[in-house]
Amino acid sequence: MKNSFVLSVLAALCRSAFSLEEGSYTIGSASLESSVVLTQGDGIGGPLEFLPRENGGFHQTWYFTLKGGNPRDFLIVDPAGNFVNCGDEAGTLCVSGSEEQIYTAELVGDNRYQLVAKTSGYFLRAVGQDLQLAAWDQSPNEEFVLESAEY
Repeated sequence: MKNSFVLSVLAALCRSAFSLEEGSYTIGSASLESSVVLTQGDGIGGPLEFLPRENGGFHQTWYFTLKGGNPRDFLIVDPAGNFVNCGDEAGTLCVSGSEEQIYTAELVGDNRYQLVAKTSGYFLRAVGQDLQLAAWDQSPNEEFVLESAEY
């Protein structure tokens, strides 16, 4: 009984130690070259695309803001204050939007996360240069490399 309690506590500590922290990040895709990162669209409704990394690329920095009671639930915000909006249907392209959408960050490896839309349960996926909502398929297209960045 004591052993299972100790293991439960250790598991909880490990999860919290390896969970994503609120802060600024660049978002790369595990399926793409490390030289490309998610780039802000042109204002509200502008598409989000994976484009070559720019030094000091303000429009390539994303702020992950905790939302709600789950320490893995975040709003993803660009420097202009727009949110990552991906709708609720599989296949929808993600854009910069004014509506808050919550994403759950699930650690899958070293600085690699799957991002799951809280309302639909669909995963974010890199498809070519685009970011879209999709059903889970365990591919590297659904794994994102998050690196600390200046906001």
